[in-house]
Amino acid sequence: MTIRNYNVTPQLPPNGLTVAEFFCGGGLMAVGLKAAGYDITFANDFDKRAAEAYAHNLGDYVVCGDITSDEIQAKIPDADIFAGGPPCQDYSVAGSGAGEEGERGKLVWTYLDIIERKQPKAFVFENVKGLITKKHRPTFDALIEKFAEIGYNVSWRLINAWDYGVAQKRERVFIVGVRRDIGITFKFPEPRPEDYRTQVLRDVIGDLPDPGLPLTTHVQSRYNNGGYASFIKKHPVKKMNKPCSAVTTRFSNPLDALFESEITTQLQPRRFTVRECLRIQSVPDSYVLPETISLSAQYRIVGNGVASRVSYLIGVALAEQLNAALARSLPEAA
Repeated sequence: MTIRNYNVTPQLPPNGLTVAEFFCGGGLMAVGLKAAGYDITFANDFDKRAAEAYAHNLGDYVVCGDITSDEIQAKIPDADIFAGGPPCQDYSVAGSGAGEEGERGKLVWTYLDIIERKQPKAFVFENVKGLITKKHRPTFDALIEKFAEIGYNVSWRLINAWDYGVAQKRERVFIVGVRRDIGITFKFPEPRPEDYRTQVLRDVIGDLPDPGLPLTTHVQSRYNNGGYASFIKKHPVKKMNKPCSAVTTRFSNPLDALFESEITTQLQPRRFTVRECLRIQSVPDSYVLPETISLSAQYRIVGNGVASRVSYLIGVALAEQLNAALARSLPEAA
């Protein structure tokens, strides 16, 4: 089988809008936004390895450092759109559950404070599904209310990436706000019939050569001798004819990244490669992680990212709606 050049975020012409990105990670959200025609002028992340991956693929405008510091705050430029996903571990089901009381959880309010101070035309906020669960819903509701108080028309949606042409059941909360004086409320793009739950693993990684990466002796022993049924319950093997479960930072653990390829079998699964994880995140093959970044850090960078096709489609819709509204507000030529 011929290996294709995978890309489900085709490049669009410039849309005339600038973006400042926060908590940018390795740039998976930026991949989608750039392809949608945005000019990203600033990006920030605290993780040096994520910033290295971002700079390698997207541009040296990324600034590594603590977003709460005066030094980084002073570097934030004006931009049409602010985009970011504050660290989600404190709201994640798999995380500490500390919510806004956790050190990372507080960063949702840091992001809001930046938006309030800089007043971009619009913002995009991404986070885990846990933010709208019963435990953290008061924080979410307060966040929506505060965004409205600082002058934005706000809409939000729980988006499953599988609905938008991504071979992954990845649910994330997206909040989009448009400054009230612009006069519109963002409408999320609806899934197209050809995208809606049509992609499975075979569609996105089936053309890649099987590296035949064997499980380590330790893992294979646990798999074969540790009780097959209980092992599968804890670490289900992904199937090529189904979408993947959400790619997360847990994929750095071989036990959580097992799948049955076209060559291996249910009894001899193998670990996803980083390239396969990138494709499952709908990242084009032109994106390459530097070899200077450890393998575990590479998996973590990919797992922390936003599915690029989802940010692409949201970005396209936002640019269309925002530019149409801005054009209507221009005075007619005499």
